[in-house]
Amino acid sequence: MTQDQDEQIEYLLLENYRWQIRQSHAATLAHFYRPADRTCRGYETPAGENDEDDGYGWADDRQAEEVQMCIDALPLEQRAAVSTTMRNKECGRQVWSSVRAGDQHANYQAAKQRLLTMFIRRHLIEQPAFEQ
Repeated sequence: MTQDQDEQIEYLLLENYRWQIRQSHAATLAHFYRPADRTCRGYETPAGENDEDDGYGWADDRQAEEVQMCIDALPLEQRAAVSTTMRNKECGRQVWSSVRAGDQHANYQAAKQRLLTMFIRRHLIEQPAFEQ
């Protein structure tokens, strides 16, 4: 695995973790709150410069779903190591751990190695061009 591939895998895993958090947060809000308030029906929020284009959001969701399918194919210890590592990276500290992850660092590295072939097969990362 090259350094570039390692960075791409890290990026995909972190984006997938953030996508999972957004999905679970949206499901929680939909459970407790109505999606629209009757008093605000018809109001449209003005578009800001930081708003995402709908096309990009859709593509990001599809990519995150592909990454999640690859993660789901990993053994339990490796899935737990990926989840715990992403949680630590997101908060910027090494405070989370999991008994299910076993040797977390070794299982995380093994997971990245397995994910490399899956991501290349699904065209989520690019294979390096070898010069001859």
